[in-house]
Amino acid sequence: MKRLLAIIVCCFILATGYIAYVIAERQAALQKVARYNEAWTVSQTLAEFMRLEHRLASHGLDPAMVDLEEVRLRLDFMFSRLDTFEQGTLREFIGSDEHHQQVLRTLRTTLEALDRDLMRSEHLDLARHLASLAALDGPMTRLASAAAEFGTSRIDQDQGHLIRLHLIYTALAAGLITCGIALLILLLHHNRLLNKAHKGMRRLTENLQEASDELQAHNHRLTHVAHHDSLTGLPNRIQFRERLDEILDAPGNSRHPIALLFLDLDGFKDVNDTLGHDVGDALLKAVAERLQAALDGSDFVCRLGGDEFAILTSGGEDGRGLDVARRLIEDVGTPYSVNGREIQIGTSIGVAVSDDGVAPDDILKQADLALYEAKASGRGKASLFRPAMFTELQDRKSFETDLREALAKGEMQLHYQPQVSAVSREVEGYEALLRWNHPLRGQVSPALFIPVAEQAGMIHELGDWALRTACHEATTWERPLRIAVNLSPVQFHSKALLANILEALRQSGLDPERLELEITESVLLDASERTLTTLNSLKEIGVNIAMDDFGTGYSSLGKLRSFPFDKLKIDRSFIRDIARQADALSIVTLVIGMAKGLGMTTTAEGVETEEQYQCLRQLGCDQIQGYLFGAAQPSDDLGISRRRPIGQSAAGGALPAAAATPRVA
Repeated sequence: MKRLLAIIVCCFILATGYIAYVIAERQAALQKVARYNEAWTVSQTLAEFMRLEHRLASHGLDPAMVDLEEVRLRLDFMFSRLDTFEQGTLREFIGSDEHHQQVLRTLRTTLEALDRDLMRSEHLDLARHLASLAALDGPMTRLASAAAEFGTSRIDQDQGHLIRLHLIYTALAAGLITCGIALLILLLHHNRLLNKAHKGMRRLTENLQEASDELQAHNHRLTHVAHHDSLTGLPNRIQFRERLDEILDAPGNSRHPIALLFLDLDGFKDVNDTLGHDVGDALLKAVAERLQAALDGSDFVCRLGGDEFAILTSGGEDGRGLDVARRLIEDVGTPYSVNGREIQIGTSIGVAVSDDGVAPDDILKQADLALYEAKASGRGKASLFRPAMFTELQDRKSFETDLREALAKGEMQLHYQPQVSAVSREVEGYEALLRWNHPLRGQVSPALFIPVAEQAGMIHELGDWALRTACHEATTWERPLRIAVNLSPVQFHSKALLANILEALRQSGLDPERLELEITESVLLDASERTLTTLNSLKEIGVNIAMDDFGTGYSSLGKLRSFPFDKLKIDRSFIRDIARQADALSIVTLVIGMAKGLGMTTTAEGVETEEQYQCLRQLGCDQIQGYLFGAAQPSDDLGISRRRPIGQSAAGGALPAAAATPRVA
């Protein structure tokens, strides 16, 4: 190693020495090459000038000996020489002295005068031109002398620069040599340090045995962390999968049937959003403790992530898995006390029971499908896997795919149902209702496709299309009738709702006072400041707001006073029995009186008989809507006067009733 370093240093020395030698040789060569470019050019110009003067004089003495063509040739040479004074270092030399510039200007003027007379050879005044040229002999000679001095000065400058360059390169070479020597010293020192380190390694080796014991304990802790949830202390997804594989991969004689339960907490997201993640974490810990307390010691419970849990319990044909699920729903649904707050949530559970030969991935899919069905059935439900669920899943996926393509294919359409005055029976507006006409499924009920649209996130696109199309339709009516459009709870809580409504009004040119937005009572479940702000913002732009299906939801009189509703729509379930049952009549009477007291108008839905209409009219109901005055129908069948032909909707196709709550007219 030392020899190699010595060779490297020698190579450094030789290389730097060679660089210094090359630089010295180049300096010597440059010293031999005098920079006579300027001096030579000016001297050649002076020589050409003297030749021109001589030829002109010879022509004057004996035109036969020197003709005018030779004089012109010499004159052309002089002009060519003058052009070189405008280039390179000569231009710098001439520009450095006003006297030099004057000499060249005089020379050019004299030559140009001679050139003009040569063009008119019969008027050539040789004496005058020779005198002019003779006057320039001295200045031209001095110019040549100055050019020689200028060139000599440049050579001195260049030589001084080369000397400095040589010194720099010499210093660089010396630095390289010094660095090489220093490198050698450092490497030798490093070698000594390595020897010391080698001795230290021997001592460290003696300590490895002690460290290995600590590492082993640490590995045990890491294994526990890797297989357990850090928040609840329950086994995590990794350990759950290992346990499931272990049970299902056991030999046939030792395998026992098990039930796999997937749990998903209902309402947990609302707790996180409203009370914060700290409360949510504490709630998850409490749920984990209840699950452990509710199960036998042989049961296995884990947290998969988020608000999802999984349980492995013994279960066979006796249906114990479903029994356990129902018991857990009751236990989890009992209120919790977290940080001084009482919180109530629920859980939905999917149950799958293992059978002979079932693979781990298969039973996981089965439990997941069962959970999907449980959540679709409502909160706090348990569902046991059935083989038919695979077919149902495919049907749901197909249905969702068709729904995603319905708008682009023009399968959606808006129908309009009239809202008439209870006093005059005249049409005062229309409600836009969404219809889906599928080429194979036929007329699909909104009660079927609206929930799917909400779950799949398509409700915003459908709702925006419905709103824009309904506004566009209303602008074609000759009478300024109102147009009512339904908003689903999902759509209402969108941050883009207000902007979409303003854009629909702007594009269509519809007066905001002619637009009526219908929301359901479920919107008031989240009676937050944001909900009130949205409603007030809609009121500020002039839009009317109606509460749809009043009496079937969760409204309280206190909430009704807090929110700026313009209209209450009485649900058809009360109108159906108004003429036959006293309790229905009492409820409708109460609602109409309350609405009048709060300054709201009322609309009765589902009016189908004259008897119902007369009863509502006597009670003071403001508007009537139902089959008695017309079913919902396409815009072309409304039979109303129009200002202009209806153009295509903004999205081109049929319309989604602003993600309307499912309505079937």
